[in-house]
Amino acid sequence: MKKIKSLVIIIIPLVFLTSCSDFNEKGKPLFKNLTILYNQSLSKCKITQEVWSTAIYDKKYALTNSNKYQEYHVSDFNEAIARMEGEQEIKYLNDQIDLLRASVTSDVERITDKKNDSYEKLISLYSKVIELSKKATSPTGNLQSYAKDLNEEENQINMLITEIKARNPDFEIGVAPQYARINPQYPTTSP
Repeated sequence: MKKIKSLVIIIIPLVFLTSCSDFNEKGKPLFKNLTILYNQSLSKCKITQEVWSTAIYDKKYALTNSNKYQEYHVSDFNEAIARMEGEQEIKYLNDQIDLLRASVTSDVERITDKKNDSYEKLISLYSKVIELSKKATSPTGNLQSYAKDLNEEENQINMLITEIKARNPDFEIGVAPQYARINPQYPTTSP
């Protein structure tokens, strides 16, 4: 009986440590990749919002530094968005978002420790970031709803990142490269 009791005393902590390490081992890179995906998606959404807004209100293409009317003028936001999506830098950013989305989807399925306190928060973060990444690569709605939804999603995701980081201080926030060419100088006169 003492042997069984001793064995149970040894096995229970070992099982607990194994499940914790599973979450840390698989959750840590997932969290880092989610924060990279978040940063890249947010960057793309903000570029889209700037291009969309500038096209509507100024009839200008936001991603050009040209002072030639025919190079900065756009007839509507659809032309500006299509032009933006044709930019090499934007194509590359969309590809990176798609690759990371596939990677984190695969990574989230590998976590077996669903009882960890941070698991539900990590799954919520995953859901919100995936939603944002889809908005980044396929914008829909109108400019006002897009901007409003983007602000709400950004706040919710930042809160989740803060909560997860507070519970798991060894989780690293990933840093995404910056792609944006926003805030060019526009000519102030038309032809």
